[in-house]
Amino acid sequence: MDQDLNRPSVAKWLFLHVVPAILMLVIASGAVFGLAIALKKPPETLPAEKILPAVDVLVVQPTTHTISVESQGTVEPRTQTTLFAEVSGRIESISPALYAGGFFKKGDILATIDDTDYIANLASARSRYADANLAYQQELATSAQAQEDWKALSNGETPTDLVLRKPQLARAKSNLEAAQAAVASAERDFSRTVVKAPYNGRVQRKFVDVGQYANARQSQIASIYSVDTAEIRLGLSLQDTQLVRVPETYSDGSESGTRPGVTIKSIYGGEEYSWRGTIDRSEGAVDPMSRLLYIVAQVDDPYGKDPSGERPPLKVGSFVTAEIDGAKLQDAYVIPRRALRENDTLFIIRDDSTLEIRPVTPIQKTTEITVIQGQLSPGEKVCLTPLQYVVNGMEVILPDEESAN
Repeated sequence: MDQDLNRPSVAKWLFLHVVPAILMLVIASGAVFGLAIALKKPPETLPAEKILPAVDVLVVQPTTHTISVESQGTVEPRTQTTLFAEVSGRIESISPALYAGGFFKKGDILATIDDTDYIANLASARSRYADANLAYQQELATSAQAQEDWKALSNGETPTDLVLRKPQLARAKSNLEAAQAAVASAERDFSRTVVKAPYNGRVQRKFVDVGQYANARQSQIASIYSVDTAEIRLGLSLQDTQLVRVPETYSDGSESGTRPGVTIKSIYGGEEYSWRGTIDRSEGAVDPMSRLLYIVAQVDDPYGKDPSGERPPLKVGSFVTAEIDGAKLQDAYVIPRRALRENDTLFIIRDDSTLEIRPVTPIQKTTEITVIQGQLSPGEKVCLTPLQYVVNGMEVILPDEESAN
């Protein structure tokens, strides 16, 4: 009974003495923790490191530069001919040069046709000519005698043409002229039994051999081409025509422009060889499909032996590249093609190592170089390194600065 009466007093004691002590301990711990936080030294903040792109540059200087315009084409002969038999007959002989690839000179006999019938025809024509000439001479004498007789016997009357034998004389003269023409025709046919080369050339293909029968104007003897000059048809864009003064011919026969030099290059057996030539003419019309103007380059003696003996002939049918001599520019800047960026801009590195994006107007762009006139100053540095993200004024590091760091 007494224990039950003491329980409220114990609880009261705990509330009055223990609970306040616990609260004071919690408050003190919080104060100590807060003070520690307040007195803790903040971490040291390091400045962010600036990473700059390293670039290679080209220090540009003006120079005298000759523009070279590139094109390509196929070597063709200046003259190409298919020889036909001009008279009919059996092929009697052919030249040792009459084979694919054989060379010949102008006037060389390439083939002969049996001339037996043509010798007989010529002899017959000459005989008829002799008869006609005799008849004409006799008629001349008879006509002259008739005129003398009329003068002696007439009483001053005017003679008729028939009395003076003028119609007979005209017929005799006409017969003589026909006989003379027949002789010329027979001589021409006889001469055509010998097929001669019309120029210095080479055989592309032979179509006949000994013993075959050839029909006049139907049977092909050979396909040949000249070797004095080779031609290459080269296409130029309208922009390139401003860099090369191609020859132009006008309706009145006058000409303008020049005949610039050209270097023809071709690869044989893995080696590149070159030939010098000239631009001979312009075809005078722009191709409606490609929008190119075609000009024709010529190379003399393409099959001639090179003094060194190492260069092969410039063969017909070869695919070649051409470098055409263009205008000579003063104070031009020639820079690598890779230095030219999108939209025809250059990255110029200033003296303070900042970058400038400078638009330029190239005179010529090839796969290897870009040619600019003006728009740069001597000693300026052009960036050669490809950069992905670029803004005007951005800082870069040059090679010497990078090594110093």
